[in-house]
Amino acid sequence: MDLTDRKILKTLKEDSKVSLNYISNEVNLSTPSVRERINKLKDVGVINKYTIEIDYKTLGYDIEVIIEIVIKNNLYKDFKLYIAEQDNVAFCYRISGESCFIFKVRFKSMIGVESFVDSIQKYGHTKTHFIFSKTI
Repeated sequence: MDLTDRKILKTLKEDSKVSLNYISNEVNLSTPSVRERINKLKDVGVINKYTIEIDYKTLGYDIEVIIEIVIKNNLYKDFKLYIAEQDNVAFCYRISGESCFIFKVRFKSMIGVESFVDSIQKYGHTKTHFIFSKTI
C-alpha cells in the first residue's frame, strides 16, 4: 500500500459516498485507476464495507457512558450473549487488566443509565464513566 492508497482511504473514511471523480481529483489519478485501486483494496480485505455515521444526539441519545465490568462466577458467555442483544451498545471489547470488558452505551435519560447498570450487576462489578466530549 502506497501513499496514494492511503489518500484514497482517508478520503473514503471522511465520506464513503464521495464520487470516484472527486477521489481521482484528490489523488491526481484517472477515475479508472482509482476504481482499480479501490477494488484491489477490497480484494485484499483492507476495505471491508461502506457505512454511515449516525448522529445519536439528534435521535435523543444525549448520554454516553463507558462501562467497565469485572465478570463474576465465570459468567462470560452469559454476559456476551446479553450485551450482544442490547441495541444501545456501540462496542464491547474483551480487555486485559483489572476489568474483563469495556463497552460504550448510549442513553436518552439517567433513568435508562441506572436501569441498564442495574441489569448487568448480576454479571459482575461495574465502573461507569460518563463521556463529556469527543476529542478525536
